[in-house]
Amino acid sequence: MENFIGELMALGAALSFSLASTTYTLAGRKFGASVSMALSLVFSLIFLLPLHQALYGELFPMAASGQRWLVLGASSLAGFVMSALFLLRAFQAIGPRLSMLIGATSPIFAAVLAWLLLGQSLPSYAVLGIALVLGGVITVVSSDVRHSIQSRHADYSKGLLMALAAAVLQGTSYVLMSEGVADDFPVMSASIMRTVFALGVLWVLIALRGKLRQNLRLIVDQPRALSLIALAAFTGPVLGATLVLASLQFTSVGISSTLTGTTPILMIPIGFVVFGEQITRRAIGGTCVAVAGVALLFAS
Repeated sequence: MENFIGELMALGAALSFSLASTTYTLAGRKFGASVSMALSLVFSLIFLLPLHQALYGELFPMAASGQRWLVLGASSLAGFVMSALFLLRAFQAIGPRLSMLIGATSPIFAAVLAWLLLGQSLPSYAVLGIALVLGGVITVVSSDVRHSIQSRHADYSKGLLMALAAAVLQGTSYVLMSEGVADDFPVMSASIMRTVFALGVLWVLIALRGKLRQNLRLIVDQPRALSLIALAAFTGPVLGATLVLASLQFTSVGISSTLTGTTPILMIPIGFVVFGEQITRRAIGGTCVAVAGVALLFAS
């Protein structure tokens, strides 16, 4: 079991992100993309800082080097800020399932960048496993494509481009995260550093747009949506992101990002319960293909 710890953490992250995606979608209807993410990061720090104090005896990772801050800050900008904002806007424009269809390509970008920049190579079984997982994920979520094309609206093309940009940026973020937690750097410290960086950037952007007071008033008027943001923060930026960082210390960027990318598979039962989505034969078939790919990744 110890040999699979990185893979298991990546799958745990996928489950966490599937829950976060659902709550972000619901809360985003009230607050909008940037405010939803900024609020979730505030809650993330509320969760993370006491845990860091309990684990390492200090509230904040003061001893982290400038280079570590630079790498983790860049990963936060690419993943937490830019990729997340693009993805949240894609959720609202074309829905979470179709956004995930485009987002399923992020492990490809991550694996290629890890090979080019970090020299990480994958055995043939792992490459086949990644192909099967991606094929299964795409099969699962592509059932919405025909309907989305038929009900195309003004935001459709913009939503597709946003989802693609999110995939590229997320792949880049994985490579930077892998470097950021190299040499057994504490993953909780890395999570806090990435959260602080993203939080500063997002709230500055909101203030520069002149909507800070308006959004603060909206927050007070929407307590139920605020509770959804708190749940999304715990399942996404706290639990999910920490598990991703931990998995990268035990397995390659390509495998970690691929297993984390099984989120749409895990969203099938959640979508059935929360959004009333039907479980189709295509979804079942795609899940079986993805599970076969996951098995190959564990075997590799």
